Amino acid sequence: MYQLSEVESNYRRLFKDFLRNSYISGLKPLLLHSPVQYAKALWLAFLAVIVVWTHIVVVNLTLEYIDQPTEIHMAPNLVHVSNSPFPAVSVCRSNMINRGLMNNYAFKIYQHQTQYEGTFANDSRYPPLDLERLTDRLMLLTNFFLNTDGKHLDIDELGQLHNLLTSYYNGSVYSVHDILRELTPDCGDLVVRGIIYGMPVNTSQLFLKRATSSGTCCIFNYRRPSYSQSPGQRELDDAEMAALPQVVFESNSILNGIQFVLQDTHQDDYTLSFLTNTAFRLQIFPQEDYATVQSNKHGEILVDHNTIVEVPIQPKFFDSSAAVRGVTPKVRRCYFPEEGRKLLNQSYYSLDECILLCRINSMLQHCGCASSPMAGTALNVSYCTLLDLPCLMKWRGIWNGFNEYPYVEQYEEGAEDASSMSQCPLCLPNCDGVNFEITSNVAPLRKAFNATGYAHGLLKSLNNDRPLSIIKLFFKLRFAQSTQMAMVGDWVVLLNRFGGILSLMYGFSIISYIEIFYYLTGKWFVLYYRECHKQKNDSNKTELDSSSLHWNE
Repeated sequence: MYQLSEVESNYRRLFKDFLRNSYISGLKPLLLHSPVQYAKALWLAFLAVIVVWTHIVVVNLTLEYIDQPTEIHMAPNLVHVSNSPFPAVSVCRSNMINRGLMNNYAFKIYQHQTQYEGTFANDSRYPPLDLERLTDRLMLLTNFFLNTDGKHLDIDELGQLHNLLTSYYNGSVYSVHDILRELTPDCGDLVVRGIIYGMPVNTSQLFLKRATSSGTCCIFNYRRPSYSQSPGQRELDDAEMAALPQVVFESNSILNGIQFVLQDTHQDDYTLSFLTNTAFRLQIFPQEDYATVQSNKHGEILVDHNTIVEVPIQPKFFDSSAAVRGVTPKVRRCYFPEEGRKLLNQSYYSLDECILLCRINSMLQHCGCASSPMAGTALNVSYCTLLDLPCLMKWRGIWNGFNEYPYVEQYEEGAEDASSMSQCPLCLPNCDGVNFEITSNVAPLRKAFNATGYAHGLLKSLNNDRPLSIIKLFFKLRFAQSTQMAMVGDWVVLLNRFGGILSLMYGFSIISYIEIFYYLTGKWFVLYYRECHKQKNDSNKTELDSSSLHWNE
């Protein structure tokens, strides 16, 4: 009982010594006598709340720093738009296949079927196809664009058409990519007029015809290597791209931009539309990216017939300081060029490029092949044939969650993944580069008053036998703002925040932590050791006195 009271006394003395000598504000009043009942208890509760609250703030600041140690600030200087590369511009028809070209192609296949009747070109389970049924059957090729519902895919019918096409191409694997390109008119038939910097240009020499995930499009200012399945066709496409004239954009305003006249096909040539209307689809994207919308960075503009659409484009530059390189990509949430190229093992990196390759890998995992117009790359992969269409349709449902625009809306409830980004967690934006902010202004285009067509201007001598539209693209402003990501939130700044919060609330500092640690360990151990040593000496002294007394007796 005596020893327990002694220990309690030591603890009390240690605690009072801490309150008396500590530099933490608000502790010494706990030693003073107060006539008010429970005053010390209330004051202690108040101090406890302040201490807990400030340390919660400190922990949150630490977690925020661990999650994102960088801060973005706007650079004070402006950059002239002449330093910005003008983006690529893709124009796509709503009509995915031209009826006249499809009829001609079907007739060639029909002649081949008739010539080689009785061979493996004809499936024994089905009679030979007549020309009309063959034309309808060939429309199954549009499912490779992966924007159709994929209904009524009969395995036997697909097998018969597969054998027929294989026979037509001399037993080799037929290129769905090149067939679909062949069934779309040339770009000169779509983009009929053009003006750049006020000077007329030959649009057939400026646009490249490329198959994309939603149709075959004509692309201006494109610098992406060909992704045809045929090596010979790739060489021709790359040579055609290399021969394109370099267009340099020096300033803003409509007069210093580009203007194109679009002319759609006749209604009789329509077969299957991507959308419910007949509008052209206009896509703006970086020159080397695949021509489709995969991230929310760039958008798609619908250009209705008989309209004039102005598209002001505002570039926004961004870069990162050298200090940011010391932070991992997962923390800074972006890749520098060499990091992105290493990740994809190729010479070009962008967020859309990363998502594209992620999508190809997903197709390969599910079906063992990739849809050729959707692959968008000349990688050495296995391309899907008609026999793989059912699997591609199932893959599309898994990837898109049965939602055609996952980059705009959330997936339906119950889908396996929430977005392309969640399916491709390694894909991050670039740390350096330029983005484009796109808007559009639409005005109606009046029709020609007589059969001879328009009398002057860009539309001179054109008539309204086929629907017309005009697009005008230009830089919105002469100067663009630059954004730099810099390391302004390092550990020194974090330490300053800690010191400011703790010292403002109760004069707390790093020394205070050491002081608390000292009283809980070192000083307590010394007092405990002294008390034990004292008790031992007292015990020895008592035994000695007792034995001496007994000896005297």
